[in-house]
Amino acid sequence: MDRKEFLSKLSMGAAFALTVGCFGSCKKEEDQTQATLVDDSVDFTIDLTDPTNGNLLNNGGFIFNGSVIVAKDVNGNYVAATKVCSHENLPDIVFRNNEWFCPAHDARFNINGQGQNDKGKRNLLVYNTELNGDLLRVYS
Repeated sequence: MDRKEFLSKLSMGAAFALTVGCFGSCKKEEDQTQATLVDDSVDFTIDLTDPTNGNLLNNGGFIFNGSVIVAKDVNGNYVAATKVCSHENLPDIVFRNNEWFCPAHDARFNINGQGQNDKGKRNLLVYNTELNGDLLRVYS
């Protein structure tokens, strides 16, 4: 092998190594973004007397707290879920007609996070709630 052929093979090898490294790091970055969107280690408390949480005093009302949506269902129970839709990982989940709903693609989920149509078939991450007086704890 002459010098020119050696350098050519060396540069092709280096290009391959850099390309593979980039793909790996891009995938890793994507996975890290996904992990921050859907948080399965949630534990926070909401003060229901705070005016900023006033929507939770009405059945059907909801608020956002970070990556979580907290709502009061039609029976007066507090429910919580990730606001990231499992269909295309968009942070668009809202509470509508006593179910979780993603207006981006019409994905629907029941209170327990179970998909109610083809777009919601991967289910939704839901959280526990516990009411202690005027304090609502949301946790995983």
